[in-house]
Amino acid sequence: MQTIPFPISAAALPLHQGVRQLLENALEQALLITNDRGEILFATQQTRQFLRSFFVQSSDSVVPKEILNWLVQGDASKPLLVRHPEKGEIEIHNFPLSPSGSLSLMRLDHKNADPGPKALRALGLTAREAEVLYWITEGKTNPEIAIILEASPDTVKKHAANLYAKLGVPTRTSAARCALSVLLT
Repeated sequence: MQTIPFPISAAALPLHQGVRQLLENALEQALLITNDRGEILFATQQTRQFLRSFFVQSSDSVVPKEILNWLVQGDASKPLLVRHPEKGEIEIHNFPLSPSGSLSLMRLDHKNADPGPKALRALGLTAREAEVLYWITEGKTNPEIAIILEASPDTVKKHAANLYAKLGVPTRTSAARCALSVLLT
């Protein structure tokens, strides 16, 4: 059995290029292995996409400074939360692979930004109509929406009728489809 000395470098962890490529593309989780110098020893495709999206200066060979600082100087026992106003947030969890902490496995969890009713204003709706449509897409009935918005059921019904007309749709279901086309992009 061969022992790998610590601290480890990228050159000390050779993987056959075909195996590396297969692992990077096949794993459905965002995983990253790095050393305490920030060298990326392994990263899945999903991880590389997150790093490019969330960090202005990203590289395929080293982790962004923010991650390295958290890993080396911060409290890496707690997740690092990185927010982007349009792309949501990623939560980075560290799992030390060596007792000295010189080698780490990280898992990146992505959560989409929840644009909520504000995004629905792009459909030409008023703020209140957008709120009503948002709750329609969440499966709420008019009486339930009335309670949530602290309005009368008749007012919610009127807002719903107005938004159907603006969207050019006849039913709640078709209005929800329009909303989901905006909310899921």
